[in-house]
Order: sequence, then structure tokens, then C-alpha cells
Amino acid sequence: MKKYFVLGLTGLLFACGGAEDTANENEESDSLATTEAEVEEVVEEAVLIEGEDKGDYTLYGYESIDAEGTEIDSPTMLAEVEVNGSFEGKVKVEIEEVCQKAGCWITFNDGAEGSIRVFFKDHFTIPTETAAGTQAILYGRTVNDTLDIDFQKHLLDDAKEAGEEVSQEEYDAITEDKIETTFECDAILVAKN
Repeated sequence: MKKYFVLGLTGLLFACGGAEDTANENEESDSLATTEAEVEEVVEEAVLIEGEDKGDYTLYGYESIDAEGTEIDSPTMLAEVEVNGSFEGKVKVEIEEVCQKAGCWITFNDGAEGSIRVFFKDHFTIPTETAAGTQAILYGRTVNDTLDIDFQKHLLDDAKEAGEEVSQEEYDAITEDKIETTFECDAILVAKN
């Protein structure tokens, strides 16, 4: 939201001008210069990173992050969700599954008996050959998401296209929308093996 707000505000500043008031011309120039710098920063942030070397990790996504300061694991993250209703930041996980069709989502163990699905911002991808058990650092936020019937079946279709055996009973068992905690990921560091 912030990125689009800055762009919208900047567009509004440029469109509205301000050259009519010559007494404040220098102030306006400084203001526009700052605004232009902010626009350049926002445009920089929106660039997709597709496999940047980060030492022990490879970076994918829309934010330049590093591994420093990542002490939070999935059980700690979920405890924060339980207390605060949400989590935003970096979390260290072990990848369980990668979308074999495109690499556009992953799952990781929630520290109990379940999995959390990670959806990548603007559908960026990681390599489909990323192995289960690979360590990763995610940057983003948790959300309670509704997976409608069609989307749940789409996930089964992805699995089937990736060579997994999917029975008709699995399709038939999907009869209602499912609400689950998911992770919206802006960037991911994937450990090198």
C-alpha cells in the first residue's frame, strides 16, 4: 500500500504543479527532488529478484533481505499469531513441498502436525527442483485465507500434473471452502545445498 500511495502522491504533485508560486520555488524544488528520490526508491523495490547470490542462500522475490536477525522459527511465529492475530517479518523454515508445476508456492511444517502454505507476492517463483528439507528464510506476513473449492481442486490438479497420484475420492472430498493460515511472501532466501 505504501508504495502505491507514494507513487499516487507523487503523480498528484507532478500533475498539480506548483510553479505558479515563485516565492516558494526553491522549497518546491527541494520537495520535488525528495519526491523523485522516493519514486526511484519505490521503483527499485518493485524489481523482481530472480536468484541473487546471498552467500549461503539464493534470494528470490521483491525485497532484498539477508539471513541476519532471523531467530524466529515456525512454532514461534505461530505463537505470535495466536497472541496477536498475525505475524509480519522473517521466519526460518524447512521447505516441505514446492509447487512442481511452476514453483509458485511452497509449504512448510507448522511445528505441530500441519503445514502452512506460502504464496509468493505477484506470483514470483523459485526453482521447482528445490528439495524438500531445504532450509529457507521467508519475509512477509501471515493471513487467514479462504481457499475456495475450485482453488483446492486446482492444487490437486497441480499435484497430478507434477506426477503425483491423485484419486477421484480426493477431489470428491472437497465439498466446502477451507479457511487456513497462509503466509504471503515478499521474498525468500533458499539455502544452497
